[in-house]
Amino acid sequence: MDYNFEDLWHGIKSCFVHDSFDLSPLERLFGKRAFLFTNSGRSALYVILRALNLPKGSKVGVPLYSCTVVFDAIQKAGYVPCFIDIDMDNYTIAPEDLADKMGDLEAVVVIHTYGRPADMDKIKEVAGDKPVIEDCAHSLLSEYKNQLTGTLGDAAFFSLSKYISAGEGGLIIVNTVNSDDFQTELDLLATPSKLSEIKHSLFMYMYSFLYHRPWYGMFAFSLGSYVENSVDIAGKRTFKASRIGNSDLGIFLRKLKTFRKKVEKQRRNAQMLLEELENTGLILPYERKDTWCNYFLFPVMFDSKEERDGAHKMLRKEGIDTAKLWCMTPSTARQCYGYKSDCTNTEELADRILMIPNYYTLGDKDLLKIVIAIKNWGN
Repeated sequence: MDYNFEDLWHGIKSCFVHDSFDLSPLERLFGKRAFLFTNSGRSALYVILRALNLPKGSKVGVPLYSCTVVFDAIQKAGYVPCFIDIDMDNYTIAPEDLADKMGDLEAVVVIHTYGRPADMDKIKEVAGDKPVIEDCAHSLLSEYKNQLTGTLGDAAFFSLSKYISAGEGGLIIVNTVNSDDFQTELDLLATPSKLSEIKHSLFMYMYSFLYHRPWYGMFAFSLGSYVENSVDIAGKRTFKASRIGNSDLGIFLRKLKTFRKKVEKQRRNAQMLLEELENTGLILPYERKDTWCNYFLFPVMFDSKEERDGAHKMLRKEGIDTAKLWCMTPSTARQCYGYKSDCTNTEELADRILMIPNYYTLGDKDLLKIVIAIKNWGN
């Protein structure tokens, strides 16, 4: 989370912008396309699915290895999530499993997990004339065969709270389908009030402030975990689709201008971790051929759940922020979304994967501490 006082001030000023925002930073990056904005990534997916006018009750393919809010958005749009397994080498949707299930699907959501581009050529070949939607929440600036993620499917969406830390918000990019239906769906959404935007900006600033040292290590992590489990502040368990607030949109467009430098720093941090952890026995996230990964997250895979959980506990004691990302998704999907236990790779991955910090705000000294802690655990 990188939302500083300058962002707070710019966000509050943006609340009072009456003219339309300059979208040229987006056009320079993605070319001339239809850009639409919502209050979150999941709201963006909801708008996309509604705009596609699929038959009522259609099944939509989605990787089981995902945040469950993606499943919520599919259901809220009036459709049924159908779970697709992942490729264990890349942690993204497995074209082979998609091919086995494609006959029942009316659309596919492809997640570029951790910023790692999925195999879009094979996926689109399997999907045929069915819409392919890119979930680019993790993959801003990642490339597949020299093309940016977000430009490869029929439509795509980004979460502006991820990586670029614009507060909240979702970006929709329309590529091959008629954008009029998307605008119609967007026009049905409410617009946040200026007061709610100012409150939101203040909350994001305080949240970011407490997330950084020394407060995070002293008490903010424990307090935040308790609050998150007790109160749905971030709307992870429920959400109401609306348009984006001017505060978040203004911050996003401002940060986008210098974002590539941060990605390049994060890639350098990831490269250092790859080199230092090469002989530890961990499975490391090397880039695939013909891809350029933004390294939004740095996953390492252990031999077993017991090893992963032991390392997670030890690193947390050392003050190193690690996460067992989406480890509960298979059981939640089984209980709440009709998952039939047919994604064995995902279930194995959820038990063995751990996120290691590689943030662009970390220096060499921070990274060395992480490396030493992991090697000490291994010994």
